[in-house]
Amino acid sequence: MKGADLINTVLPEEVLLEILRRVESKPDLDSCALVCRKWNHIDRATRRTVKIAASGNADRLLASVIQRFTALTSVFIDERHQSSSHYSLGLSTPSKQRRNSLSGSRGGRNRNSPGSSSTSSAEDTGIDQNYISDAGLSLLALGCKGLENLSLTWCPTLTSLGLVSIADNCKALKSLELQGCYIGDEGLIAIGQCCKLLRELNLKFCDGISDKGLIDLARNSNSLISLAISSCPRISDMSLQAVASHCHNLVALTLELDSIKDESLISIAKGCRSLKSMKLRCINVGDLALQAVGSFCASLEVLALHSFQGFTDRSLYAISKGCKNLRELVLTDCNLITDRSLEYIARGCTKLEHVEINGCQNIESLESIGRFCSGLRKLSLVYCSMLLKNAFIEVGRGCSLLQSLHLFDCMKIDDDAMCQIAVGCKYLRQLHLRRCNEIGDKGIISVGKNCKHLTDLSLQFCESISDESLFAIAEGCSLEHLSMSGCHEITNNGLTVIARSSPDLISLDISVLLNVGDIAMAELAEGCPKLKELSLSQCTKITDVGLTHLVKGCMELEICNMVYCPLITASGLATIVSSCAKIKKVLIEEWKVSKRTRRRAGPVLTSLCTEL
Repeated sequence: MKGADLINTVLPEEVLLEILRRVESKPDLDSCALVCRKWNHIDRATRRTVKIAASGNADRLLASVIQRFTALTSVFIDERHQSSSHYSLGLSTPSKQRRNSLSGSRGGRNRNSPGSSSTSSAEDTGIDQNYISDAGLSLLALGCKGLENLSLTWCPTLTSLGLVSIADNCKALKSLELQGCYIGDEGLIAIGQCCKLLRELNLKFCDGISDKGLIDLARNSNSLISLAISSCPRISDMSLQAVASHCHNLVALTLELDSIKDESLISIAKGCRSLKSMKLRCINVGDLALQAVGSFCASLEVLALHSFQGFTDRSLYAISKGCKNLRELVLTDCNLITDRSLEYIARGCTKLEHVEINGCQNIESLESIGRFCSGLRKLSLVYCSMLLKNAFIEVGRGCSLLQSLHLFDCMKIDDDAMCQIAVGCKYLRQLHLRRCNEIGDKGIISVGKNCKHLTDLSLQFCESISDESLFAIAEGCSLEHLSMSGCHEITNNGLTVIARSSPDLISLDISVLLNVGDIAMAELAEGCPKLKELSLSQCTKITDVGLTHLVKGCMELEICNMVYCPLITASGLATIVSSCAKIKKVLIEEWKVSKRTRRRAGPVLTSLCTEL
């Protein structure tokens, strides 16, 4: 109340502390910390989670975080991102010092001795101080001894030395992610010996780790329930056999290793019978291994098989017989399976909720899925060129609970098939179509009439779609996400009705729409105040005037892509940058960025992308 602090004077501090501890949203926590000194002090003493990235001297940033928040249990460090979307602590960095996204690069480290625990200075390695070093990780280990969750993603300068510090000091560690880090065996061995509560481990793209490190960790990590290994060339069948022998509580396994043979996966199936999730990309694995999974992993709920060339319908027959609790099935580039596999799965796994088929060229029919999987919630079909339109008749009849449908490059799917889905699947919330040229206004109009819960619609490069489709969608649905890129028949009229009917629209992609201009921008400003993401690249009729209209109403705009818009100039870019206080990223040609805009964008945009 005005003139009196009835909260701080009446509520005991322990009660206030418990209230603030229940606030989960980071923006809300930040706001609470600004209320008064007392709340700021409580926030520092109770905040459990931070996400940070490089900004200036990365180790100094990490030290500041540790000093400010003394009760951290979860720390996420991702060197792919700049500090604009994470925790920056107000440490400014000249734009010339901001490093680019790693894009898979590990920097200039010497990899001839991947197991070495020694570390070099940033100057010696040619890598600037923006990257977290072993010294920074040691500070984290000493300052956050109650750490439970640690994620280190694409941190190129870390070695086993920093990880040994974590192992020695953070005995309560439960989750560790090392994706893209060049950590050697010594660090992994230390984690296994010291962190007896470890439950989740991510070793994707850790090419410094060999069988020695993983075998030793497996022997000491009986509590491990989740393991992910991808693109680790020095990991062989020996490591998986050790996992099978010692990690009997394993629930989730992700393997992307070309060197793995049937025998290793058979060992995993026999030794880890509590598995609920298996995501595999192992080109040398065939029917024998998957038949073992069907025989021994009765609790399996999620199965994803990518780029398998060695298994046939016999594998999924075994899965259907033994894995009755299967809820999610993903098949990518599995060219030896046929419709019989789907029939086996549909008849045997009636709890199926999510089916994704990508590039399986021998799949033609979904009839069995529609008949036997009445609980299906999500169906995704990508590059299934042989899929027939009649496949959707039974899906429309039997899958009334379907909420998400993705059809990409399914050339034979037409309006009649789309109408079957629309009439039978009235709870559809998400519909994504791409290059389905046989689907036109008839099918989308049926969606607008029947699917009143639809909030997410994508019609990318569906060239038969016109304004008539958007009129029907606007009449029946209120959208939050819409993509119409490449739908050349869409005009200002269609976009106008969407803007007037969807006040909760958050993201919009109208790139490559040649008949949309400034009128549409004015309508968006009037009707879509919550718009955060806008892509209008290659819209040849949108001008600086349209952007002036847009910024008057779309004050929440964060991302704007406007490459190859010939009528948008440096003035239009300046309008976006100066008027949208929350803007984070603008994609535009380099030559359109004036020196003044670049200077002004510095404090507003920590990353102004000016790529051609």
